[in-house]
Amino acid sequence: MRYLRPSGTRSLMLVSAALLLVFGTLAVFTASSFKSLLLSDSGSTTLFLLPHVKKVLAGVLVGLLLYSVPPEALKRAAPFLYLLSIAMLAVLLFLKDSRWAPVINGSARWITLPGGFRIMPSEVSRVAYVLLAASLVSGGRIRARTGAGVSWLTALAMVPAVLVALQPDFAGGMYILLVMAVVLFLAEARFRDMLVLFLVMLAFASAVVFSSEYRRERLVSWFSPGQAAEASTYQPEQACIALGSGGLMGRGIGRGRQQRGFLPEAFSDYILAVIGEETGFLGVMLILSLLFMMLMCGWLIADGADYLFGYMLSGGLIASIALGVFIHIAVVTRMFPSTGMPLPLVSWGGSNLMVTLGSLGMVSRVAREGIVK
Repeated sequence: MRYLRPSGTRSLMLVSAALLLVFGTLAVFTASSFKSLLLSDSGSTTLFLLPHVKKVLAGVLVGLLLYSVPPEALKRAAPFLYLLSIAMLAVLLFLKDSRWAPVINGSARWITLPGGFRIMPSEVSRVAYVLLAASLVSGGRIRARTGAGVSWLTALAMVPAVLVALQPDFAGGMYILLVMAVVLFLAEARFRDMLVLFLVMLAFASAVVFSSEYRRERLVSWFSPGQAAEASTYQPEQACIALGSGGLMGRGIGRGRQQRGFLPEAFSDYILAVIGEETGFLGVMLILSLLFMMLMCGWLIADGADYLFGYMLSGGLIASIALGVFIHIAVVTRMFPSTGMPLPLVSWGGSNLMVTLGSLGMVSRVAREGIVK
């Protein structure tokens, strides 16, 4: 792929993303059809499919709009988008447990707008942070190779990370900090500064985890499933059953059993398990290959960008998507404790879908603006 022209790399990235949207829509339909039958008075199997299709179309529109925005305009908008994301996170905490910010599964993560539209501010905050960091570093206002520069980039990430953790969404807060680590790497921060920061983050994360009985149970269920409460291991066990029962070719599309009331969040947090049960190892490898192709093309665009802002912006956005992919796979395969993380472009989830497609739109714009020959 190194020998592809910029337009070819961008086209391959977008084709991979388009195929993932198609396969993801099919997976959402099959994974949600049983729950749709239970909730629908008319016996419809498309209760979740039709909203998902609308979100896909809205996400494509967001991607096209961001593709049309020049880099200089993105730089100017970066501080406002960052402040907007912080404001949304603060409003979410202020309105927590109200009809505008309902508590779902013990956490208030969404702002509900008129018309039933919901937005997850933590998804927006990751993109806003990458955009602001790229703008400040490329403009020379922050020098990442100094202690002060690292401190500023860390502080800008800590604000949304702490607000997300207070929802409470500890995994979401850590997600932002992982994106921050990638941004520091792209900005060429010194290794010693990153090592000190990593040790501080590890100590802080340990203190937060062990301060909560719920998080301790999640950790125990991950390290020692036999000693954990049955409720804390139920979802991971059902996901592994679904993933392993598909074999090489799967049971067949629409013939999966685990999503029929056994596997919670089948069409969002555990959709890869459903894909594995219905299409087997080959179907999972197809999805993972498309994701790898898309992410690799995005990284080649970032690596070849001939201006610093484009390099940091596209590299940070692609890394953010890649981290989401890795976390979803790790949770489904029990490498990580259970946490709510959709599979980008495949799972049900409007905010993640629109943010991912918007990120790909900005990366495509970087490819259009200039690549080192």
